[in-house]
Amino acid sequence: MRTFRHRFGKWQAVICLALILCAALVIARSLKFSSRVDVTLPAVLWEGGEAAAVNTTLHFHGELVKQWGQDDSFSGYLELEDQPFTSEEANRVMLTMAHEGGGLNRGLLEYGKFPAHTLFGELYTDREYERFFLFPFEQVPSKVDGTASYQPDTSVYVAPAASLDEAKSLLESYGLMASHGLPIPDEIPQ
Repeated sequence: MRTFRHRFGKWQAVICLALILCAALVIARSLKFSSRVDVTLPAVLWEGGEAAAVNTTLHFHGELVKQWGQDDSFSGYLELEDQPFTSEEANRVMLTMAHEGGGLNRGLLEYGKFPAHTLFGELYTDREYERFFLFPFEQVPSKVDGTASYQPDTSVYVAPAASLDEAKSLLESYGLMASHGLPIPDEIPQ
């Protein structure tokens, strides 16, 4: 009878340990880590295939929320110096950044308040939110029903970058040149 009680005690311990681990996972999954973000970076706007780029700045400020097992979310402003509408108070950005391959997060960038929001482009960032790649969309009117659709444009904003060479280097290092149809360096006219 003693051995039966001893084994029963081991099973109780194993079950209790399993329940404690499950509870710890549930608690860890519900934890949210919020942080204030206020970053201004030099940026380059490169119109795909052009031999030169336009220098600008990218200002990313707001609240970033990271939650284990969930996509990151951002609420705030992503201002582009050469796009005045991005700094208007009504153009608050709400982003959900899904983890992509190659160490990147990806989300659709929309400006304005719902439901009158405007889709601007596709934003990629590294996991630390230190490098930004914004591929603007072009609004194309439909010939059939008068609505519009959005298609990728051939331009890209890259930050931090102070020159076209830096921008190309960053795009290449994350595999974004070929995946977005940008000319690879050997094909770029000099």
